[in-house]
Amino acid sequence: MKDKEAKIVLFCVNCNKESPHTVYYIGNYLRSVACDSCDRKIEIDRRHLRTVFAEDFINRILTKPHRMTEDMKKAVATLMPFLPKRLFREPLKVIKEIYAVLKKDNGNGNNKKR
Repeated sequence: MKDKEAKIVLFCVNCNKESPHTVYYIGNYLRSVACDSCDRKIEIDRRHLRTVFAEDFINRILTKPHRMTEDMKKAVATLMPFLPKRLFREPLKVIKEIYAVLKKDNGNGNNKKR
């Protein structure tokens, strides 16, 4: 996760007016806010940040297989028009032939018993 910095205008309780502030992020989480006029800085408790990061990390680990599967489905769908049609037809032909052979064997076996 990358650290980010953003400039926004907020109401400062120390200055008692709207003034520019610098907002610092760690990944997608707020780390601190500093007033550019009076230099007052408000920081988020590090223990809380560690807890949030741990929860986020565990969630990312648990959802990784699902996210990878979805990415693979999208990749195959994107490549589908460029793959040779025979790649899909041949396995189907083989399955049909196997089914036909098995069906014949079952049909002949019933006739022999009679």
